[in-house]
Amino acid sequence: MKVSWWKTELKNNEAEAAANAVRNRHISNGLVSEQFEKAFAEILGVKYAVTAPCGTMALVMSLLAHSISVGDEIILPASTWISTAHAPLLIGAKPVLVDVQRERPLIDHHQIEAKITEKTKAIIPVHINGMSADMGEITKVAEKHGLIIIEDACQALLSKNKDGFLGTQSNAGCFSLGATKLITTGQGGMVVTDDAHVYRRLKLLKNNGMEDINTPHYIQAGANFKFSDILAAVGLEQLKVLDEHAKRVKDIYMRYKLSIKTPHMSLIPADVENGEVPVYTEALTERRQELLEYAKERNIDLRVLPPGLRHAPQFECNESFPNAEKFGTEGLYLPSGPGQSDEGIDYVIEHINAFEGIR
Repeated sequence: MKVSWWKTELKNNEAEAAANAVRNRHISNGLVSEQFEKAFAEILGVKYAVTAPCGTMALVMSLLAHSISVGDEIILPASTWISTAHAPLLIGAKPVLVDVQRERPLIDHHQIEAKITEKTKAIIPVHINGMSADMGEITKVAEKHGLIIIEDACQALLSKNKDGFLGTQSNAGCFSLGATKLITTGQGGMVVTDDAHVYRRLKLLKNNGMEDINTPHYIQAGANFKFSDILAAVGLEQLKVLDEHAKRVKDIYMRYKLSIKTPHMSLIPADVENGEVPVYTEALTERRQELLEYAKERNIDLRVLPPGLRHAPQFECNESFPNAEKFGTEGLYLPSGPGQSDEGIDYVIEHINAFEGIR
């Protein structure tokens, strides 16, 4: 048996939907994309949703829609997928890193205020792997200092905390529809907001700053951040299995949680009972390289969590972030995804528990 680190599920419905879009000449960003945006917004209970080429560009568009520009400072966690920090960097803003919590790689709200300067314009809390950053405390800090909050919910579609869906508790929330997310359109992203002004700016931004390309009138700077109706057709089919996929990844997490017994590994805790949806099952081990080699010999594909952002030279950061460092050096993704079989997960559990003969 070979068990890949990620396995999603695409059925014939998606292929037929994409083919129908082509047959009906729904190719670029048009009617089907608008239907996808409306359906996405309805699921999350927000007023507006705007498609984007990917999760990174969803973040870029959100920053631009809030007039973030060159020299502005954006606070974000020191442990996250690097796209979060690339978004401000790409528009000339400066990512300012804050260490994460000890138990979970979520921004430590206690450390945010010390990083605020007169140049700070926004905070990007990241709900990594569907785990909720402390939005209540982060909102207090933002309101005190007049800062924008843009939620990076790229890995948190359908995840909740006590106040509702993640990505809907701020000025804007960003989601990814990449191949390794809860649902996928191959590539793609989405921005959601309840702010009509932000929504209009997002629509202009993705259309080169124009409302109607057939009668060009230049309103603001923008770019071609358009989506595709072909991808949107796939997305509409994927939304139909969103609840099913969420249930499956939660079941996989619980299967690991209840069955892994080795003292050499501990799962990063997800609050499944209160609404978090762990797209991936993540774990920590001080013997990561040994376990990677052991798993590879048994055709089990484990992946490492990304290193802390301080290690990326483009951010020019000389600070130390001990908690982020721990996740970056000890973290692993266990085989996950809505397409994984119980047989495959049980095979992984069996061999992890047998690591060094531990039963």
